Amino acid sequence: MALEISGNIELDNGLSLSSMYGRVEPLLSTSGNIVFTNVNYWVSHNDYLQGKSQLSYYLLLKDNFNYDRTTDGSDLLAFSSEKIKEELEAKGFSVQITEL
Repeated sequence: MALEISGNIELDNGLSLSSMYGRVEPLLSTSGNIVFTNVNYWVSHNDYLQGKSQLSYYLLLKDNFNYDRTTDGSDLLAFSSEKIKEELEAKGFSVQITEL
C-alpha cells in the first residue's frame, strides 16, 4: 500500500514538488490499542522501486492513533494509510491510496 500525494510540497532544501510518493510503516503498541505510524517519502513510485534515497521532508502529522481490532479491522497497513491520508488532506494535500 502506498500514498500518491499531490500539492505544494516544499522540501527541506528549498526545492518544491507538485507530487510525491509515500509509504506508511505501522507499529502496534504492546497493549494492542494504539498504532504508531511513520511515513517515508520518495519523488515517485519509480524512485522507490529503484532504491533511490528518500526525500528529506518533514511534515508534522499525528503519528499515533487509537485502534480497536474489532471495529478497525485487522489490516494495520490499511488502517494506518487511511489515518495518514486524513492527516495529509487536513493539511491541504490531495492523496490517493494505491497498490491495494
